[in-house]
Amino acid sequence: MLSTFSLADNIIGFIVDGPYDEHAVEKIQSEVNEKLEVYEKVSLYIEDTVNADISLKAILKSLPFKIKTGNRFERVAVVTDRKWLQVISNLEKLFFNAELRLFSSQQRLEAIQWISH
Repeated sequence: MLSTFSLADNIIGFIVDGPYDEHAVEKIQSEVNEKLEVYEKVSLYIEDTVNADISLKAILKSLPFKIKTGNRFERVAVVTDRKWLQVISNLEKLFFNAELRLFSSQQRLEAIQWISH
């Protein structure tokens, strides 16, 4: 399951609590594109839970979108305890002009505060 929420008009959040597959990637991209039609820059909060089933194939599928839109992000907060996702997120910094920060699940509230300012 993929839950979407809004912290502010130009901040979109996602919580992955189930399969993170090609369908989830398409949903995220669609939601982000909707925000980008209205705002020049947006911020993104994404969090996975212990129930998240994250596919490397889905992560790779999202790369072209990230390359295309990476300069339109202001801040990106990634909340995960998975070391391999932290490594991939650090590599993804190359595609974003945004400030990208990693947070553990225990730092969730700090991540929400950071992305909101």
